[in-house]
Order: sequence, then structure tokens, then C-alpha cells
Amino acid sequence: MEPSVLYNVPHEIPWKVYIPLYFYFTGLSAGSFILSSLYTVFGIKKYKPLAFPAAIISFVLLLIAPVCLIVDLQQPFRFWHTLVPSFFNPKAALSYGTWLLTAYPVANIIYIWFIFVKDERMMRIMGTITVPLAVSVHAYTGFAFSLVRGRAWWHTALMPGYFLTSAILSGVALLVVVAFIINIFSKKKLDEDIFSDLYNMMIAIIILDLFWVLSFWFTLLLSNTDGLASIITAIHDPLYMWGELIFGMLVPLFLLILPVTRRSKVWVTLSAILVIVGVFLMRYSLVFIGFEIPLS
Repeated sequence: MEPSVLYNVPHEIPWKVYIPLYFYFTGLSAGSFILSSLYTVFGIKKYKPLAFPAAIISFVLLLIAPVCLIVDLQQPFRFWHTLVPSFFNPKAALSYGTWLLTAYPVANIIYIWFIFVKDERMMRIMGTITVPLAVSVHAYTGFAFSLVRGRAWWHTALMPGYFLTSAILSGVALLVVVAFIINIFSKKKLDEDIFSDLYNMMIAIIILDLFWVLSFWFTLLLSNTDGLASIITAIHDPLYMWGELIFGMLVPLFLLILPVTRRSKVWVTLSAILVIVGVFLMRYSLVFIGFEIPLS
């Protein structure tokens, strides 16, 4: 009789909540900045009142994001090692992310300064430089996940697109709330067309995100046993099903489409808040559902 060998391999989760928070804040920042650029870069004049507050929001959120990464490190005071050129790994998405996180806030604060002093030419130049940085600083996180072959829940080429569109969605939702606050405390009210455009943006991006989700599901269902296990795990995760999909996408979508609720600022604000929370739960469930399935 051959001896039996038992392996007790604990599947520990090395990441804490700081990692999905990092993804969340970079996404909010990128989404807010892209909205700021609608006037400064793309010349859509009706968005001029939102250009400066959106840029400020994007910068503040971007300052919070790296703090989450540093706190998550077991030796946080060694974070500067990632900025040493000799440690740069051209094959690692995270190496590029380190330098993007350094370049983006620098370009962003210069951009904000030129909006403040009303230098239209330099504002447009810096905005044009910073838009690709804003997109890249969040899209790289999607690439970082999609390149992990051992985690079926992450390993898909759809991930960068899903990350980026949900980031823009969270930025739009946050700007809806900010725009309502501006209208309450400012004597000069924002144009109603701005609100209508923001609502339509949210509707379009939610539909696009739902398309990513369906594509994601079909890809996993038809891949292998790990992919099927990931779907089953996700279906039984209330934060994913009820938080991200139902209350984070479907409920806001219906609130924004139905004429009665769309005309109510209370319901629209609620839909924006649900979207903001839902996008965070997307980051959270993405990270931790991925760890639920043993490495393949």
C-alpha cells in the first residue's frame, strides 16, 4: 500500500482593503479629470463651470490613492524603492504604474494652476498632456490584473476596458453630486443641459459596463473549470450581485431612464450615489473573488 500524502496549503489573501481603495480613488480621479478636459482640451464651452472643480477633485483623490498603496506595504517606508530606475521591470505593469503615479499628479497640478490663472493656451497644452496620463494611470491596473494567468477571475483582456469605463462612470456620478452642490450654494446656476448630458453619459456607460460584465461571464463560462468556479463564487457573493450589479448598475439605470425619477433631483442624486458605491464594490469584489479561487 502506497503512503498517502496530504498537503495543507493555506490560501491566504495578501491584499487588504487598501488595494481596492487605491483602484477606486485612481478611477475617480481619472474620471473626474476627463470631465474637466471636456472644456479645456475638447473645447465644449458649456462644461467650463465644471473644469476647475473637476480638476481639483481629481488631484485630491489622486493624493489619497498612493497613500493606500504605501499603507498596504509591510515596510511602508521603503516605498521610494519603486522609484529607483535600476529596479524598473519593463515586463511588469506595476513598474509603469509607479512612474505614471508620479507623472500624473505633477502634470495635474500644473494644469490646475493654468486654469486658475485663466491661461487658455497653456491650460489646453497641459490638459492635452495630462489626459493620456489620467487614462493610463488607471488603465494599467486593468492590465496588471489581466496578466495574472493563475487567477481565472482576473485573467481576461476585457479587464482594462472595464476598469477604464467604470472609472469614467464613477467620475461622472461624482460630478453630478458636485454639480448639485454647486447649484445649491452658488448664485450662478449651472445650465440644465449640463445635467442632462451627465445623466445621458451615466446611462451610456452603465450599459457599456453591463456589456463588459456579460462578455466577462461568457468568457469565463466557456473557458475552464476555474472560470466556472469563479462565476459560481461571484453569484453567491452578495457584494457582487446585489452591490455591484443590481444596486450599483441596474437600479441607477432605471432611475435615470424613467421620466418621473429622472426629473427628480433627489432620485438622480440617489442614483449617482449608488453608482459611486457600486464602482467601489466592483473593485472590492474583483480583488477578493479572485483570491477565493485557488491558483490554477
